[in-house]
Amino acid sequence: MKEYLLVFRDVQTNLQRTPEEKAANMELWKNWIGSIAQTGKFVGGQPLMPGGRLMSKGGGITDAPFDEGKEVLNGYVITKADSYDEAQQQAEGCPIFDTGGTLEIREMASMDM
Repeated sequence: MKEYLLVFRDVQTNLQRTPEEKAANMELWKNWIGSIAQTGKFVGGQPLMPGGRLMSKGGGITDAPFDEGKEVLNGYVITKADSYDEAQQQAEGCPIFDTGGTLEIREMASMDM
């Protein structure tokens, strides 16, 4: 079985929600992730805090938010699946779609050291 990274991007305007909207949205996420966990295929994941830093060679650092983009990276989940198709099936129903956000699926490579 392979591991897949599900990367969530949302539009910046969706980040300004009321406390009630945030709580309701968090409940949707808990239910969706719980449905994957019930299958034994949830490996881990976390929401990401706003902000951050982008580093480049030579020591260049840019503070976030990155105003040039309308989408923000706001979290990830690692899941187990036999194929991209199965990972995509697990991704269906993700709350990110309710706000017009996107979900990227990437197969994770193993690093033998």
